[in-house]
Order: sequence, then C-alpha cells, then structure tokens
Amino acid sequence: MRRSVLALFGAVAVSAIAIAAPASAQFYKGKTLTLLINYPPGGPTDIEGRIIARHIANHIPGAPTVIVKNMGGASGNLGANFLGESAAKDGLTLGFFTWNPMDQVLGSEGLRVKYNDFVFIAGVQQPSVVYGRKDIKPGITRGADIVKASGFRVGGLGPTSTQMLYAALSLDLLGVKYSAVAGYKGLKEVETAVLQNEVQVSNSSLPGFRASIDPTMIKTGVAIGYWHFDIEDAAGNFAPSPVVPDVPSFLQVYKELKGKDAMPSGPQWEALRLVAKIMNSMFRTSFLPPGSPAEAVKDTRAAFVAMWKDEAFLSEYERTVRYRAGLVTGDDGQTLIADLGKIKPELVAFIRDYTDKIGK
Repeated sequence: MRRSVLALFGAVAVSAIAIAAPASAQFYKGKTLTLLINYPPGGPTDIEGRIIARHIANHIPGAPTVIVKNMGGASGNLGANFLGESAAKDGLTLGFFTWNPMDQVLGSEGLRVKYNDFVFIAGVQQPSVVYGRKDIKPGITRGADIVKASGFRVGGLGPTSTQMLYAALSLDLLGVKYSAVAGYKGLKEVETAVLQNEVQVSNSSLPGFRASIDPTMIKTGVAIGYWHFDIEDAAGNFAPSPVVPDVPSFLQVYKELKGKDAMPSGPQWEALRLVAKIMNSMFRTSFLPPGSPAEAVKDTRAAFVAMWKDEAFLSEYERTVRYRAGLVTGDDGQTLIADLGKIKPELVAFIRDYTDKIGK
C-alpha cells in the first residue's frame, strides 16, 4: 500500500511539473515585448538597446516579438516616469535605461518615481570618458593641457545628470574655468554640438565613446579622450580601468598636474567619487514596472543572464561598441539601488547646491 501511495504521489508530482512548466514557459508566447529606451535614437543607450532587442527573445521562453520604443527627454526621466506611472503592469514593457540616480538622491521633481519601486532585471557596467576638441586654445594634445585653457563650453544633459556632473566636477577639481551648457535631449545631440564646435567638451559612456565619438571625432583628429574615471574598490583604493588603456584616468591626470602623491579632497571630490562609484558599478539598467507578473520577472532576468553567455550576442555587442561589458544581476543591483538612500545628508546638500549653479 505504501509503495502504491508513493507511486501515485510521484505520478501526480510528475504530472504537476509537466503542466506547470509549459504554463510558465508560454507566458510570452505569441506576445510582443516592448523594449523602452529612455533616450532618442542614435545615441549610446539606443545603440546598445537595439542590440539587446535583436537577441533577447532567443533567451525568453515563448520567443516573443520584440520591438523598440524610444522615449527621450528630461535626462532620461521621461521614459522612467512612463514605465513607473503609465506602462501596463503586464510584463510586456521592459525598460532599458541610462539611469539617473542623482535625481533620486536629490529628490528632483523631474523624476516622479523611485528606482527602488521598479522591478530590477539587470544592469550593465561601463566606464565613462571625458573628451573634447583639440583646437581649444592654446591647443590640446593630452588631457592635462585643459588647465591651460579657459572660456570653453561643456555640453551635457540636465544639470543633475551624472553625465554633466562627471565633466563639471572633474574640471572644477583641476581648477579649470569654463561655462556649462545643459539641457540637450540626448548624447547624440551633445556629440553633434561638439562636432560643430557649439560646445567643446563633454562626457560619454565607453561604448558611446568607442562606437560614435571615436570614428567621427577621434580618428578624424577633431577631439581626444581627456580622461576616464578611476575604479574604486571596496577598500577605497583607486586604479585606472583596464578596459580604457588608451585614455588616462582622472587621477593620473590630476597627479601629473599636482604631483605624484597628490590626491583630491573636499566636497567636490566626494561628489565625484559618489557619481563614479555608482555609475562605474552600473551604468545601464533594465527594469519592469512595479507589480509586474512573477513569470515575466523570472523569464527576463534569466534571459539577460543567458544572453550574456551567448557568443552571437557578445560578438555583435563587442563589434559594435568595441567593449564587452559586465552584467549586474540580482542582489548586486538591488543593493546598489538601496544604497542611494544611505548617502550623507551634507553631501546631498552640496550636490543640490552644485547642480543649482550649473542650471543657472
């Protein structure tokens, strides 16, 4: 009798698994998944997002049709607000963002949702590069030459964007005089402004630098990479990023100018450290709307992990942006987002005052 019961139990269990597995596997079958990109077409976020859109369905059970929707504006906040406030909570809208954590830290009115409220799916690690024109008087042949210049313009997104903060804070720490021009809709527009000499200096993620700026400005002799931002480990030690060997790190430039043992200090340095640590750890982010179905969360998280092991995807990604980025998953991404609420109030106050000045 006992064997019969166990046998029956086993048969029921196998039957349940057989029924449950296809149901989960078919969540996306016959459906269309929209990849929402929070910057306009042609920029770095869009370039990477479209590569992901071409491959991710291969790793989602049910193989949905994937389409791309660009929603640029407000330093990426337009797309983020849409995902949090208006997108259906049905698992069919997946955000792929260059996120703007400083807006959450500062409580900016432009970001009406918190990143903590989204369902985190995956993140992408990327360094950032400050670049600029070589013809800024008296002439720029390496990053350290910028201290000889003055009166040039730094172009960027909104005053609170990490992209603008990267460039502005690093230039201030070097004691350079410049004016800030914020408010560009996307980085492609910023690149065009640099190319047309409307502004002379800006900042981009490494894939944007490799895929777009390098062929149009570096190889043509218009611009050079000034510096990238050092990687800080858990013990507070800094090192140049190994994936940007052709561009010096900020601290290398700083020490070249100030002395080999010199180190920046003060609130500007602490603000730059904060921005660099967050964005070096996770530059791009992928989210589902709050309250999305558990099946969608499970399938899309697994899809990113599988895609980052897929040589077809990695080859196209590396061929296009000339950089093989690291993937951030699960607890690491959730922890980084949660840490946004643990920043010292005095540093938050400094950054708020600093961004107010950029916006004027």
